[in-house]
Amino acid sequence: MMWIKKNWSWAVLNLFALLMMVSLLWQAIAVDEFSPDYDPMLVSSGKWAIRFLLLSLAMTPLNTVLGWRGAVRLRKPAGLWAFAFAIGHFGLNVIGLGENWLRAPLPDYVAALGVIGLSILTPMAATSTRWAMKPMGKWWKRLHRMVYVAGVIVVGHALLESSNKRVAGYDPQVSVELSLYLAILLLLLAVRIPTVRSTLTNLRYRRAATTEKEGQHVA
Repeated sequence: MMWIKKNWSWAVLNLFALLMMVSLLWQAIAVDEFSPDYDPMLVSSGKWAIRFLLLSLAMTPLNTVLGWRGAVRLRKPAGLWAFAFAIGHFGLNVIGLGENWLRAPLPDYVAALGVIGLSILTPMAATSTRWAMKPMGKWWKRLHRMVYVAGVIVVGHALLESSNKRVAGYDPQVSVELSLYLAILLLLLAVRIPTVRSTLTNLRYRRAATTEKEGQHVA
């Protein structure tokens, strides 16, 4: 019970992500044939990759700006799930294209953006353990800061794909949803600016001090 009380947020995140992944894989297994272009499973896997990536990026601001210390522990699992869904998205594309994928692995520049984003996330996922931090030294932080570059590329890839009529036919609100994700990503990037981050942090400390003083007066 103590472990559950201490790690409930970590457990909820991983259990939810696992259920979404199982659901996606179950759909893929249940379908005999599916279109390689903008199949519902491709759209779903891509969106979940973005959602978990944004969730991972939001953990540091939640810790530094809002003071939620438990957020730091969720950053890595959220990022790894983003990578897992991105791999699933890529795998569904390869399976759908079949032999054509070997002839033209990058059919257009939009697909190339997706591969570039995945290529950035791959070494980050591979070096997400504590054992990788020490030998890499300062290069570890430099590599993992590339997650913001990956975020911009991946969201850009998704927005370009959403302009396709087949995607809009399957999910009419996909462009609106992805535009919201882009706005969230830009907000998270803005919070990374030192002046913005320090201003928000100081504001949190001032509010905490004011609340403490008010509590003392009441007592």
